[in-house]
Amino acid sequence: MLLSLYLAVLDDQSNEEQFIDVYNTYKRLVYHTAYKIMGDSYLAEDVLQEVSLYVAKNFSKIHRENCHELAAYLVSCSRSRAYDMLRKQREEPLEEIPDVPDDAPVPDDAVVSTDNIQHLTELIGQMKPMYRDPLHLLAMGYTNREIAKSLGLTDEVVRMRLFRGRKLLWKELNHHE
Repeated sequence: MLLSLYLAVLDDQSNEEQFIDVYNTYKRLVYHTAYKIMGDSYLAEDVLQEVSLYVAKNFSKIHRENCHELAAYLVSCSRSRAYDMLRKQREEPLEEIPDVPDDAPVPDDAVVSTDNIQHLTELIGQMKPMYRDPLHLLAMGYTNREIAKSLGLTDEVVRMRLFRGRKLLWKELNHHE
């Protein structure tokens, strides 16, 4: 049923057989990548559907000659979509807080400029996935235990990767100053 939907949105109808081959070859990879992050089969299925729909809409633009590059691209799409879904789940509206000015002093080093945030985001994006993924989840407010569960790791491994990731970030930040 869903396959017919993907075929209907193909950007070039002459690619139907190729798309079916790609879909059948990589659907398990996409699903399992999402499941490792989401920890929920229904949400992983949603990621598979969204990635498949995206691939179908852009199929003629996606390079399929090298199966390893295609697999890496699909894993990247799956991870990105899964993290987006997790972030949206975390952004549930909080109870309203009265709009009262806070007169508490803020130390100078606690103020982070938009440029610094952008620079940090770029640095994290350039890191290896083993450090980048836990740091992204930590920045979204997840606990170490939640990060471990979503990435299929132990708490100790997550703690160590976060430590090393922060250390690499610190080294990069001090190197550029």
